[in-house]
Amino acid sequence: MRKSIAVLLAVVLLAALSACGISGDIEDNQPQIEEEAKTSSYIGKNLLEEPEQFIDPAEYQFAIVYGGVHPYFDPYKPGSKAAAKDLGIPEPYIVSPKAWDQSEQNQVIDSVVAKGAKGIGMFPSDADASNAEITKLANNGIPVIAIGGSPTEPSDAVFCFATDVGASVALGTQKLIDKLKENGLTKGNIVHLCSASNDTNTQKRQSAIREVLASPENTGFTLYQELADTDNTELAETAISEMFSSYIDEVDGIICTGYVNAQVLAKTMMARNERRIVAIGIDDSQDVLDAIDQGYMYGTMTQNPWGMGYVAIYALKLLKDGYVFREDQPFFINSGYFLLTKDNLKSYQKTMEENTKAFVSTMRDLYFLPAVRY
Repeated sequence: MRKSIAVLLAVVLLAALSACGISGDIEDNQPQIEEEAKTSSYIGKNLLEEPEQFIDPAEYQFAIVYGGVHPYFDPYKPGSKAAAKDLGIPEPYIVSPKAWDQSEQNQVIDSVVAKGAKGIGMFPSDADASNAEITKLANNGIPVIAIGGSPTEPSDAVFCFATDVGASVALGTQKLIDKLKENGLTKGNIVHLCSASNDTNTQKRQSAIREVLASPENTGFTLYQELADTDNTELAETAISEMFSSYIDEVDGIICTGYVNAQVLAKTMMARNERRIVAIGIDDSQDVLDAIDQGYMYGTMTQNPWGMGYVAIYALKLLKDGYVFREDQPFFINSGYFLLTKDNLKSYQKTMEENTKAFVSTMRDLYFLPAVRY
């Protein structure tokens, strides 16, 4: 088994981690399959800097498959389409199961394969159960790139391009404490709003927060409450309402590691005109960005879902062109993470895209070998 190693995407913004707590509810966001893929008459000159070849565009028809219906996945679509445009290949199918269920995701994958998809970029709905489908695809010559979330290793996926969730949250926690110190505090109580307690990513985040708090330089700062299973609107609203009504005066800082609980906290902070507490969210919902811009939240740890979509299509193109992933490279590649504050709020999207393209410019030589042709 290749050893998982964090390979940084060289993000100029404060880098760190999280494969977001991707459970929760979504309003008016139905699963979709883009029935018509735009095609070109040839595979033109692209990032690989190879001569133009007249090839059947259908051979470069790929698909991006979400793990379930969730706004976290929204940037996968423009990222993957940008890669297809840059490479001169058909736009990928964009599909999602209606529920976070591996059997349903398998059906969605099988449907796009039947439509002609020659490679899959997917966020596994279930880390363990997804491997049977991945193996089936690999045995039929359809490569899979895991994005955003990793299947349980060993896996027949080519590699996983996702956030180092522990490192991301460690960064966010330390920056929260640094901000409290900057505000004059030498001790303080921190609340952690997190996702499903049985989710391995939640457990990694919990461990990362405890490790930061246990550091000698952070003596005096403690985990006052940990509110698990709050990445669902109703549960998050209940937990946050209880916090504000019962013990908010005891709280100095809040860190959220679930998309929905960060969104609910942002709305609550703005509605209550709460600026005393130092709060850090996760991901980049509009509510969180607005709260940062208006000074109600200090920052948010965001991932690189745009880059995940981009890299998946780029890598599938390499594989289709005959390149093979190097066995001496790690299965897990860190997709990068960003700590957004008011200072970099307006520029982070551009920076994320630039760093993604800088990464793929070296990706072929670092991670792939040309197949031997006879």
